[in-house]
Amino acid sequence: MEPGRLVRDSGVTLEPETKTNGKIPFSVLSFFGFVILPFIASVVYFAFIASDQYIAEARFAVRSLAEDRTNDSVDSNILAMSTMSQDGYVVTSFIHSTEILKRIAGSIDYREMFSREGADFLSRFDQSGSSEEFLQYWEKQVTTYVDGPSGIITLKTRTFSPEDSKQLASIIIRESEKLINELSVRAQRDMTERFAQEVHRTTENYRKALAVLNNFQNTTGFLTPEARATETGSLLVGLLARKLDLETRLFVLKESDAVSSPSHQQLVLAGKNLEVQIEKLREELAGGLEGSENIASAIETFSRLDTDRRVAESLYEVSRKNLEMAQAEATRKALYVVVFVPPMVPEESLYPHRLSSPLLILLALSVAWVTLALIWASVEDHRL
Repeated sequence: MEPGRLVRDSGVTLEPETKTNGKIPFSVLSFFGFVILPFIASVVYFAFIASDQYIAEARFAVRSLAEDRTNDSVDSNILAMSTMSQDGYVVTSFIHSTEILKRIAGSIDYREMFSREGADFLSRFDQSGSSEEFLQYWEKQVTTYVDGPSGIITLKTRTFSPEDSKQLASIIIRESEKLINELSVRAQRDMTERFAQEVHRTTENYRKALAVLNNFQNTTGFLTPEARATETGSLLVGLLARKLDLETRLFVLKESDAVSSPSHQQLVLAGKNLEVQIEKLREELAGGLEGSENIASAIETFSRLDTDRRVAESLYEVSRKNLEMAQAEATRKALYVVVFVPPMVPEESLYPHRLSSPLLILLALSVAWVTLALIWASVEDHRL
């Protein structure tokens, strides 16, 4: 029997079996194609192709003119912090919206800023992209974070130039200040507009009441009917006293049989004149013929008009005070932006992470390959 051959009872000679027949196992090929090649590509990209990107950071907060109340309870402090955070979220939502892109378009060419020729093809933005695509790209290049308890907003802008990053952050803060000012002015206007309308309405009512009262005084000639009534009453009392004196003298002359004397005739004429004057004063006070003007009706009309004037004046004063209080409250709650960490020109690029990024890619691909390999082995075991 020759070496290397096996002879069986049937007399057939067989060659020994090999395990791989010179072929590379599929697991090695899959690991190389799924993990090693992408890892090498990422190393080449991050080491030689990826463009430097510079990050400018700024920190600011939205505050109001309201003074801190030292006696506030814990619940009130929590409510105040929630309000500050809400204002901060309004600003960050504005920063990540198309509205800010419309506003900054007049100051800078933001598309050109992110589409420079020197930037690598994976990092820069395609000029032919739509506005919606640019907004998605913008959200990756401009990031914001709001600290809930304090309401502090952290803004980071990432571009391919240190000057562009600083300029973009400054413009974003400027537009955010404009937005806060607009919101503050609008809130003040909405808060005071209703009270201002009420002041205008009560002012017109007060002017009308004064005009009606002045017209009545000019028509009747009474500055105050009460004073005229007092004066007329005094005259009437004097005339009644004189009439009583005349009647007494006429009685004396009648008892002394001097009815035909000139003195008696003069006293009779004087008495008739007094009667006319007394009747006139009585009609002026209480009214005689129907529809005739008298002091009693004038007092009633004057009292009604003066009451309307007083009510209109009181309502006007109340509306004025309410407007002043609303204006003071609106001013107290006015919002403004406090920038305590202004953006600076970055000195070195912090992105991309040329060492850690490929290692993270290698780790992620390795975990994914192992997971898929375990799943495939489990499927093969179930087939057997």
